[in-house]
Order: sequence, then C-alpha cells, then structure tokens
Amino acid sequence: MNLKLSRGFKYFLLCISMAFLLPFAANAGVEENIVETKTGFYYVVQKGDTLWDLSEKFADSPWLWPDLWQYNPDIPNPHLIYPGQKIQIYKKEWRGMAERPVDVEPAVEPPAPDEYYQYSEIDAIGFIRETEADHFGSVIKVKEDKRLISYGDKMFIAPADNGRALVEGNLYAVYRTSGPIDDPVTGDYVGIQHIITGIAEVIQVENDFAVAEIVTSYRDTREGDVVMPLLERSEDIRLRDAVAGLRGRMIKAEDGQALIGEHMLAFINKGENDDVRTGQIYSFYYQETAPGRNNFETLMLTKERLGEMIVLHTENTTSTVLITNSLDHIPAGTAFKSMDD
Repeated sequence: MNLKLSRGFKYFLLCISMAFLLPFAANAGVEENIVETKTGFYYVVQKGDTLWDLSEKFADSPWLWPDLWQYNPDIPNPHLIYPGQKIQIYKKEWRGMAERPVDVEPAVEPPAPDEYYQYSEIDAIGFIRETEADHFGSVIKVKEDKRLISYGDKMFIAPADNGRALVEGNLYAVYRTSGPIDDPVTGDYVGIQHIITGIAEVIQVENDFAVAEIVTSYRDTREGDVVMPLLERSEDIRLRDAVAGLRGRMIKAEDGQALIGEHMLAFINKGENDDVRTGQIYSFYYQETAPGRNNFETLMLTKERLGEMIVLHTENTTSTVLITNSLDHIPAGTAFKSMDD
C-alpha cells in the first residue's frame, strides 16, 4: 500500500539520514576561517565541512541546517559544499550584527596649535654673557674715512688672531662690548654686555683683511667694533610655560636707562641653567616690607604687580627680555616670578 508521507515526516527522515551518512568534521579552529564584512559574517569552507556540523557550530543545533541553507540561497545543493566556498553564517548572539553600523574610531581632538609672539627685530637684540664671545675680526677702517658707518657702507675688517676665518658671502653680526656688568642688588659679577650694531656681509677676502658691506643697521657702527657669525634666531617666538616657582631680578636695561618701561629690552639674572627658555612669560613685582612684632623680624607685605616680560634670548646665566606691559617704571633690581605663583 502506497502511503503519502507528510512533509514533516519527510523532513525528519532526511535529517536522520544526514546524521548517519554525512561525515562529521572537527570543530577545532573553525572560527579562524571567519571573515567579517559590511554585509555580515562569512565562513570559508574547509575540507570535510557540512551544513549539518556547521549549523551545530554556529546555530547551536545541527537540526537547524535548513535555516543555514536558506541563509545562503546561492548554494543549489545543501549536500554539496566545497573547500574555499564562502557561506554566510550567524550565531544567535550575532543576529542583527551584520546590519549594525561600522565601528568608527572616536574623534580625537587635535592638540591646540602653538602660539607665537612675533618680534621682527630679533637680530638686533644683544645679550650678557659670562665671558666675551669669540670674534672673527675687528673693523679697522671705513671706506671714504667715515667716522660713523651705516647701511650700505663698506668697511675693512682685520681677521682675528684666534684662527677664526672670515668667509666670503657669509653674514656677520657687528657688535661692541660693555662691562663688566654687576648685579644691582648683590654687586656680584654677571658678565659682559654685547651690543649688536648691525649685520654685514663679507664680499671680498684677502690675505690680511676682508671687505664687508653693512646690509642692516641698528646703531652706528664704529671703527674698533668686532664681528661674529650671525646668530640663528627666529622672529616668531613660540610661547612656552614658565618655570614654576622661579624667582629672579632684572639686571639692567639694554640701553642703560635707569627706569625701564613698556616695549623696552632688558636683561634678567636667570638663563638656560635655570631652565629659562625663549617664549616664557614672567611677571615683575614689588613687595613692601615692614618691621615684625618684635622688631627683629621683617614682615613681607602683599606683592604688587609692576608688569610682564617675554624671554627673547637666553644665555647660560642670563636672558634678554622684552617688557610687554608695565603699570609703572621698572627699575634695575626689580624682582620677577612665574605668572601663576
């Protein structure tokens, strides 16, 4: 008698036959062959794989292999899959992951750009150094016997006897020295002041002299002034954090004035050895004192701000600064400190 089998019973028999007839593949390392794309997870078929055991691996039940087949309509025969073939897979916890947005790295806010203070006359500023700089020669004569030399004038330079050679085409700073300079409070020796008068270009070199032309003039150049290679200094001064807790004092104004005001250059008694760097900003202050209760102590009263400065050039023990603002005239010996202290 021919019996019509129900579709559900046929499905049951098919599953039983697959359980006994299809080879069982080892699961070890199966997830190493998973590839994730924008459209979902794909498994690269290995030798011995079947939809039955892959369904057990990825859907937690081999009986759900028809769902895996339905998930991959490009597989014509569920009993024939081949090594290297890619099939789309899923786990229960993966449902909907293929549609999730692609992970995007959180935006990292770029660091704030460096801030600069521009000082166009940077090549003109002098400095105080513990010892005089090694010079490369001295001005011995001016063309046409001018007493004072300025822009465009030619001069003759005798080479120094220290072996320093003047090179045609090179730029040199012309300067003179002043000093010795002492600390206005302690009286201790500070160094030698170097005053830049201009910039000259060597245009001719002979055995016993060189000819140079003034290309930039800041002050009158005189016979007896000396030259050294032009310092490499940028007019764009990058602002930096000041040294926390630093204390010091002003030595003097560059031009020797007793009272120093806004936009003037001056020297302070701290430098590279104290971690002072160009672009740091410090505050000048004044502090009154009064006798203590027992007249043997000194009472330090509230600090009063007098102005601010920015460091333009540093030496080992001193620095050249520009007074950027002042509430009053600032005399030599005035104390300074970090802005935040």
